[in-house]
Amino acid sequence: MASTSTARRAVRQIKDQDKPKPAARKRGNGAAGAVDSITFSVILNRFSTIANEMTLTMEKTAWTSIIALARDFSCAIYDAKARQICMQDALPIHTNSLHVVLGEIARVFEGDIHDGDVIVCNDAYSGNTHIGDFVTACPVFHQGKHMFWSVAKGHQLDCGAYIPTSVPAPARDVWQEGLQLPPIKFYEKGQRREDVVRMYLANVRWQEWLYGDLMAQLGSIWTGRRRLVELAAHYGNDTIERYAEAILDYSDRRMADEIRAIPDGDYDGMSWLDSDGHGMTNIQVGARVSVRGENVHIDFSNSDPQVPSGNNSSYGVMQAAAGIPVLCSIDPTIPHNDGCLRHITADAPKGTVCNAEYPASTALATVGPGDTMQEAVWKALAHAVPERVMGGSGKDGNLPMFSGTDTRSGKPVDWGCMLFNGAPAGGATSSADGWPLIMTSAGMGGLKIMSVELCELFYPYRIDRQEIAADSMGHGKHIGGPGVDIQVSPTDGGFQVELFGEGQGNPPFGVMNGTPGIGGGSYKENLETGKRTYFSSKGRFYIGENDIWAGTSSGGGGYGDALERDPEAVLESVFDGMLSLECAEDVYGVVINRAMMTIDRAKTEKLRAKMAAKRGPLQVTSPSRPGAADWIQRKLRQGDEYLVDAQ
Repeated sequence: MASTSTARRAVRQIKDQDKPKPAARKRGNGAAGAVDSITFSVILNRFSTIANEMTLTMEKTAWTSIIALARDFSCAIYDAKARQICMQDALPIHTNSLHVVLGEIARVFEGDIHDGDVIVCNDAYSGNTHIGDFVTACPVFHQGKHMFWSVAKGHQLDCGAYIPTSVPAPARDVWQEGLQLPPIKFYEKGQRREDVVRMYLANVRWQEWLYGDLMAQLGSIWTGRRRLVELAAHYGNDTIERYAEAILDYSDRRMADEIRAIPDGDYDGMSWLDSDGHGMTNIQVGARVSVRGENVHIDFSNSDPQVPSGNNSSYGVMQAAAGIPVLCSIDPTIPHNDGCLRHITADAPKGTVCNAEYPASTALATVGPGDTMQEAVWKALAHAVPERVMGGSGKDGNLPMFSGTDTRSGKPVDWGCMLFNGAPAGGATSSADGWPLIMTSAGMGGLKIMSVELCELFYPYRIDRQEIAADSMGHGKHIGGPGVDIQVSPTDGGFQVELFGEGQGNPPFGVMNGTPGIGGGSYKENLETGKRTYFSSKGRFYIGENDIWAGTSSGGGGYGDALERDPEAVLESVFDGMLSLECAEDVYGVVINRAMMTIDRAKTEKLRAKMAAKRGPLQVTSPSRPGAADWIQRKLRQGDEYLVDAQ
């Protein structure tokens, strides 16, 4: 539900509408009629409650772990014009772009949208994010009038790609990605189109599981439709439309004020993709953030051409990635809806890694280019409003897709699992340390990990180790969240591994003298020979019965001067296993008596003064060059090997 502070602020601002104001541009559609502040607050919270019920419905009824346990999905409510009214506990890469694909759905079926329809789309060239995200939308009618859209987007475990994953990094075009579904009706006027549903299921692996997920998404949007019809019946169509417009105008006004507080100017940021999936490394993504009055425009022209793999961005992801850092930099009590989104625009030349041209694959768009574009925007904003910016997040390193055959029950059963448990962390801010397990800025903390017990119950592998990775974060006055050390062993034969990540060669950035995270990496180790094969953030390989897969994910970027961190906080991090004693002294200048495990204050003050005298100039963001991570180089032993984009 919308927070109490949001509702109270909304009431105050609605009351303030009666006070004289300077002339301003006209907002909304000019719907006639007074807006009562109490009714406004009730309807605002009612929309949030409906979106929350949609979310819970999907989470509690889905079949695959990626949705039911990891929560890689989002639900939202849109008006008949495909403008976002409300989302709740959703993933920003989804909800900041759903209006693009929903607009295409409405365009394709203009004049042919009926009560009882369900329209599906996973095609990135129809405004969707990437093929793995499966969109289900149903129009909501009341008294014969189209009032809303109830929408859910879920990340499929499989989409029929040539390899068993919905994020095939090596895919060279859309046909290697899997089944492309431009807007198509699964239900028409309440009648299920059995032929279309059969066609869909015939093109995906693990059909029973994916059918369960499909029905969970339909249950979610139908729950939203039922509640929205009840809402319209209670207040009447005209009143609901008027208050929906008022909600958008409310966010519009507050968003405009937030952007006006950012100094006008052009700000540049640069980031890099680790690789294209076929061996080409350090692909450039450049963002220019232009602030003018109450509007922000992001231009990704200074970016490399599209690559011959899945590591390209779709148009929808480009729009979302441009807006997420801006929306994370405003007052969090502002409802995120079309009133906010209309203040942010973005573009990139077609045929670039930020806006791929058909038929290029965009299989990794949400978490590869998407996170990297966000990173470039964050870096640009750090030059404008550093106090609002967070350090870099660890992207999606060490989030493998496993698949194989499970014979534990005596009957062979094919299985697949996308494991998020070794996820990287989020960056620090000007006022707080980063969070662990953020996984990717595309999800911004909305994703979850699975319990070890459920992993081992559902799938034929064992999680031998899942613990904090010491010294993995970026350092500063505020530290990034810690990364994770993880190790997995097969328990019933072997399994295939598909890596599709980012952020290992190009680690999460630090802000205002904060340092980057470590980047991290993963390897396969043969338990008989002890040989390790390290992999870049993408690759395909097999884990046999005598192998393990292990990895260390990156902590988030740090914020501020490490010498300004409270020594007691440093000591506490040592006790928690997040920092080593060596790091406490070498990076933070905190001398700890190892016998007593207490801080030596005099030596700490002397060491910090010496370190400060040697320090170079302030760095707004760091690193400023590609391929800055050295975790792999430091970990390689004699006889080990390192493979870039292994196939």
